Amino acid sequence: MTTAEVATMVSSFGITNWRYDHFSETPAPPYVVYFYPSENDVFADDSNYVNRRQLFIELYTKQKDATNEAAIEAQLKAYGLTWYKQTDFLDDEKLYQTVYECEVIING
Repeated sequence: MTTAEVATMVSSFGITNWRYDHFSETPAPPYVVYFYPSENDVFADDSNYVNRRQLFIELYTKQKDATNEAAIEAQLKAYGLTWYKQTDFLDDEKLYQTVYECEVIING
């Protein structure tokens, strides 16, 4: 995948408010933030042979939202990605945060 393809995938979730890394002003939920917190490249012949990136997709909602979660999971499956999922309630924000942790090969 390319970083542009990841952005296209995130835009296909059907959630209007989404951004890479952060919003300058927090929108009304639901909204999605995605980012690459770490790299775990594969090396060969003294170079980075495979550009492997950890991808986090965070869904923020006022209540547990099975509909948006299903839409995200359908797109992750359509793009051939596997994921770990965790949901927490953020007391300070009074929002649910559902985090999808994936790994992607970035080739462009």
